[in-house]
Amino acid sequence: MSMEESLRKIIQEENKKHLQDIERMLQSHGYKAQPKFLTVEETAEILRIGRTATYELCRQSDHNEFPVVKDGYKIRIPYNGLMTWIDRQTNAKQAN
Repeated sequence: MSMEESLRKIIQEENKKHLQDIERMLQSHGYKAQPKFLTVEETAEILRIGRTATYELCRQSDHNEFPVVKDGYKIRIPYNGLMTWIDRQTNAKQAN
């Protein structure tokens, strides 16, 4: 193995250790990675509203720009889209 390959391997191992340390630290502080898509129930919990109100937001998504993915009877809300929607709603209320 060449010197360059050896250095790359050492750096990769060190990076892996650092990432594991960061992951342990985040877990110790209660951080939990968010899924890419949420159920209606999970979304309702984040928004602190009822399940029925969340279904209504999904139903009116064409008018309120609520992020929703419908697949037949399945409804999923993209986590990043939800966070962006919350930010827009907050900024719109602050502007008024």
